[in-house]
Amino acid sequence: MISDLKDKRQLLRFLSISALGTAADYALALLLAGTLSTPYAIASTLGFILGSIINYVGHNIFSYEHTDQSSMSLRGYGKYFLAVLSSLAIRLAVVEGLAYFTPLPFWFILLVAIGASFVANYVISTLWVFRKPG
Repeated sequence: MISDLKDKRQLLRFLSISALGTAADYALALLLAGTLSTPYAIASTLGFILGSIINYVGHNIFSYEHTDQSSMSLRGYGKYFLAVLSSLAIRLAVVEGLAYFTPLPFWFILLVAIGASFVANYVISTLWVFRKPG
């Protein structure tokens, strides 16, 4: 089980898909916060939701060798979304903490927060959401 976290090919595939979801996530959050003056936590959350949809589909098709299009479902996405809510909590704690305690710009704060949530997401996804059967 823990050995699944050490699969370098899987991690690289996961990272590739996550980069796509993160790009959409980051762009939407910046657009909402910068153009529409949406509060940072809300902009970050909406970006996170968009990224999670992109990531769920991509991870099913590409990241994990034992999953494919046939393993996608609303129930599966619900499980994925519930699992990564913990990574959202980590992300928001980083966003709010750095915004409160430092003068760092939002774009940098968001990058740090995304990195923290990526680590949590990979662990949760590999060990629970997309766990190998058996």
